[in-house]
Amino acid sequence: MKKRNLSYRHHYIPKFLINGFTNQEGLVFIYDKIQDRILDNPRPPKSIFWEKNRNTLNSEGEDDSTLEDVIYSKVDSESSSIVKYFQETPLGQIEFNADGTSKFLMFLIHLFWRIPKTDFAFSDLMERSTSNIPHEEYDKLKRDKNYQKIERVKLFAHHIEEMIKNHSSGGSWVNILQSKNHKYVLGDYPLLFRRTPNQFVDFIELDFMIAITSKRMYLSSEKDFTNTKLENNLRYNAAVIEQSTRYIVCGDRPTLEQSVLYYNELKKEGLHYFIRNNAFDTLKI
Repeated sequence: MKKRNLSYRHHYIPKFLINGFTNQEGLVFIYDKIQDRILDNPRPPKSIFWEKNRNTLNSEGEDDSTLEDVIYSKVDSESSSIVKYFQETPLGQIEFNADGTSKFLMFLIHLFWRIPKTDFAFSDLMERSTSNIPHEEYDKLKRDKNYQKIERVKLFAHHIEEMIKNHSSGGSWVNILQSKNHKYVLGDYPLLFRRTPNQFVDFIELDFMIAITSKRMYLSSEKDFTNTKLENNLRYNAAVIEQSTRYIVCGDRPTLEQSVLYYNELKKEGLHYFIRNNAFDTLKI
């Protein structure tokens, strides 16, 4: 029997989201936060926001990419339609119904638990988890890389269960803002919360924003965002740079350069700790 080809380039930010930030040539400019430099040449979406064998299992020396090729691929396939709907539909024709917004929220939860930024949070949850398995055996199991990757997939369902069980407040207002001139960046932690989420239910309780294209911002809040305007894209971009682990992209190099310069100036003055609050302060309701 012919052996199935295994994938190794495992995206933690799906390409259909990155596509919303490309230039006319379908490329993005990349800022490497660790090296503090913008790479010389723009690159296609497939070349960024991935780790080699991030979701590959290995048993007795044999690799298996089923988690990526079947499970995560299925999630991306199901999520892409609602993301593209919010990315491409004319604003006046978008319907913010319960089905669409809940599907988008499911996408964001999947996204949250796939990015490198939440590796530590997942490891902490694993460390504190309990089981009916004898203590020594379970401690050994928790250190197994294959078990960790499988449990991380299952964490999405657990997150949903916890939100349903603990959610008590009313529904959030959602809106999409579009600008002709502003250009937003996409980082490896693209979700910007008003404050750091510490509980599963925070995905419902906290205000958040996420750029879904270089010109469109998706907002969720307990307040009515109908007449909201986001007046300063640099504050949002700087906040995304601050919270990202390594990579930030934009289809427009001058915007990326300006955003990095603005972030570095704030950091030099010790003001980068307040960037997130400043980003939300630009929301004029």
